[in-house]
Amino acid sequence: MNASIFERVTDGFHRLRGPTTFSPLYWETIPHSPFVAAAVEVKSPEHPASLVARRGKDALTAFFQQEAERGGAEDPALLARQLTVVFDGSSARAVVQAQGLDGLAVATAGALLDGAGIHP
Repeated sequence: MNASIFERVTDGFHRLRGPTTFSPLYWETIPHSPFVAAAVEVKSPEHPASLVARRGKDALTAFFQQEAERGGAEDPALLARQLTVVFDGSSARAVVQAQGLDGLAVATAGALLDGAGIHP
């Protein structure tokens, strides 16, 4: 059970290869960076674009938390927030630096999962 959870969570991190392979959907049902870009541009937390971005990020965190719970993590909510921060930071770095991450995002997410007892 834990191996499939590890793979499901790290799958999105594997897809963070840089701007040439950037896709607005890392998982089929969870939207990400296009919404963040819109929220940054409008600069108002109450703007409809910001609300949509927040829902997208909340969905990502909820996915991580659900998987962390299934994997038996001691603090699934904390692990989910940590994974979301790594995902967001990795996404931003790949785009801003215009280069791939060479597995850095996967390794970082893997270390968090491993530390929570969720192994490949």
